[in-house]
Amino acid sequence: MLSLDRDIVDGGKSFKDLNAEELKTLIQVSVVNGDYRALQELTNIYTGVYDYCDRKPWWLISNFDDDVWLIDFTDEERKAKKKSNTKAKEIHWGAGYLDDGKPLTAPEHRRLLNSFKYWITAVDNPLENGGKLIKARSANVKFNLVSHLINAILLHSESLKLAKLQLHNVDDDFWLNILIQIAIYGGSAGVYEPDLRIKKLLDKASLGISDEQALQFTQHYPYSSNCITDSEIRLSLNDRVKACTWLSEQGFYKQSNGTIMYMGNNTVLKSLLFDDKVLFTDFLLPMYPELSLVSSSLTTEYSAVENMNTSPGTTLDVISSYISVIKLIQTNLNREDTALPQLVGDQITAVNVSQNELVNLKLSRRTRTLPPEFVFNLICQCYEFAKEYLPISDLTSKAKPTILHEVLHCMTEGASKSTRRRTNPHRPNENAKEFTISIHGHLPNTERAHWFQNEAHGCISKEYLKKGVRQIHTFDVNAPDRHKRIRANETLFDLFYVLQGSIQILVGAIMARRQDELMKLKPHGNLSPNVSPFTEQGFHSSYSLKFKVKKTGIGGKQGINDTVERPIPLSLAKFIWQLEQFNVEATARNLNKGTLSLFNYLISSSCQLTSINHNSFNKHLDSACDYFETNLVQYGTGEYRRNYVRQHQLRRFFAMAFFWSKRFKGMEALRWMLAHSDIEHLYHYISESEQGVVLTGVKATTITRSFIDPSSELYDTKEIEELRKVIAKRVLGDESKAVELSTLSDAYEYYEDESYRTVPHISQIKKEQAIENEIIDMLEVGSITLEPEFFTVTDVNGDEVRTFSLMLKIKDLD
Repeated sequence: MLSLDRDIVDGGKSFKDLNAEELKTLIQVSVVNGDYRALQELTNIYTGVYDYCDRKPWWLISNFDDDVWLIDFTDEERKAKKKSNTKAKEIHWGAGYLDDGKPLTAPEHRRLLNSFKYWITAVDNPLENGGKLIKARSANVKFNLVSHLINAILLHSESLKLAKLQLHNVDDDFWLNILIQIAIYGGSAGVYEPDLRIKKLLDKASLGISDEQALQFTQHYPYSSNCITDSEIRLSLNDRVKACTWLSEQGFYKQSNGTIMYMGNNTVLKSLLFDDKVLFTDFLLPMYPELSLVSSSLTTEYSAVENMNTSPGTTLDVISSYISVIKLIQTNLNREDTALPQLVGDQITAVNVSQNELVNLKLSRRTRTLPPEFVFNLICQCYEFAKEYLPISDLTSKAKPTILHEVLHCMTEGASKSTRRRTNPHRPNENAKEFTISIHGHLPNTERAHWFQNEAHGCISKEYLKKGVRQIHTFDVNAPDRHKRIRANETLFDLFYVLQGSIQILVGAIMARRQDELMKLKPHGNLSPNVSPFTEQGFHSSYSLKFKVKKTGIGGKQGINDTVERPIPLSLAKFIWQLEQFNVEATARNLNKGTLSLFNYLISSSCQLTSINHNSFNKHLDSACDYFETNLVQYGTGEYRRNYVRQHQLRRFFAMAFFWSKRFKGMEALRWMLAHSDIEHLYHYISESEQGVVLTGVKATTITRSFIDPSSELYDTKEIEELRKVIAKRVLGDESKAVELSTLSDAYEYYEDESYRTVPHISQIKKEQAIENEIIDMLEVGSITLEPEFFTVTDVNGDEVRTFSLMLKIKDLD
């Protein structure tokens, strides 16, 4: 065993090669001999304590004393998936000026500069993170929070007398004020107050713009004088046209290549606001409709119903995150080369911030819960669509072509056509005698564009011509009746988007995974066993989906997540297998742009696939929702918006389905798909999968629906009646107004027409959300509980089955 210990220390043997018994023996031998070198190596794998250097963390490319830092938080796992490293961040430490007019890098400010540098390098120090390595993404988040707080100090340089007193005035009062601003306005907006700063800047600048200048500007850009809706107004400018005119003179509407950027360039705006005032401008400003020169164009058929809490302010979790990184400044207390920071006192707590009279913290996890009937219907539509366009046959089958056959064939043909200028043989050169603008001017300049316009139609099979397909590439965003024509199946590549969205919804709802986990699925090899489900062996196999679980594994530079397997129905395994074979063949034909994922985005113009990101993942979901025409919601202005589903809502549906099962008999289908023996088994599985905030939110939704839906088994219970009075007092300010809550249920009882069911008013949704917020509070403090009570009954066939009743218990309500 001593030789094994030496092999570990000398690097001749890896811990990965040891079995459990050898590892146990190694620990015992190390303790007996007092030689802990091997155990230090083991500890270092999981904590990084022995390798960490506060002047050279793994993500810092530059030297600590450099005035410009290059930073790269890309871990080894993400680097391996890319052909080249992502562009490193830059920190120009001399970009910020203090109240004495000198930059932070001036010799007299060196100690303050070092304080900021050590503060930043502490973000992933294992000694400051419970003795463990944190993930690269988590370290990057903490880095950004510290960056905001350094900027907050610099923005208040004059009031803090920063040049003279250094960090002396950066005390509890300062931090409490900053945290209150963050709590009121939300995250970085609380640090930078962009709306207030932009309005102040533009109202002052507008005074220098003449009426004649403004008139000339509106002649070029008439939209700048158009009325915009109240929901689009963020700045309430004194003179919108003059503000836009001044911004145009500052280059706000110009890109680096000289072309017009009609929505405006926020990089220019940040420069106007913060140059010489802050170190970091790596934060987002919202797009301001008041400053746009054109109306915003939707890529979806309707604007989206908000599926998250959009009220101003922030959550307790965000405040706690800021407080945790504020305390990291205290790592400078015992250093001799830094400005001495003030101790962060006991009053800097999230509770103290929340108790300020100006603060009204939002509840976290305020994801709007979709009714399970909505998701069940969508699952049905997605499944039927996938079955039609991806029938039960693989890519090598000689049966009727699937949509993947069709797309692969058309992409291959399109990719073979040149995109170089003047390669269209049907368009004469502009300098040739036969060239006539009226005859040839409209012809495409490239071979591929001509092929798309005139010849690609010939690549479409008879089967897909019968389905209505008329062209290959996607419709332009502004094409007339675009979404109606997509629903008529006129464009092949748009149908491919709908297919991807449909399978994403099916996998997302049934597997209840996080979006990042689905996005990181490999281009192939995601199924266990990794055999075709169309074979005899596959037909008799029980399939699982393999994925990397977010928030698990080892952090730091290595960035390794745990890989787990979860059961998946055979029908979904068949869809996934076909997508995988499509990805394999597309890569073999060089139709990929970089390494692919399971779900990929098709770049229509280049006939290429690229791995999914958050935007393209959601675009696929949007395509499916528009194709299947999911429910609309009416707003106060008469505007209609669509419910565009998101993965966090599908994840929530997984748990919600159980509580809705009394109304929807299709719950048995879900139980069968998940291979659970009975309803009680299913509930235990859901409880284990969705612990904490998700399950609490789902229970709150169930109770809320019981307030307003007469068909709920809890609707007429004394517990709900008692709860109605408490909610009326909390939400409406008067217990006697409990009757007003009944107006919500009146809508269910008396408005049975289909239009109400499918097009509720936004005010209805907001009332329900207000009730849910209060119920979540009660569930979290334990004043009410909602749990199923299981029992056995005999059905009409004489068989014993497990069923349940929902038990709402009230313990202590004020």
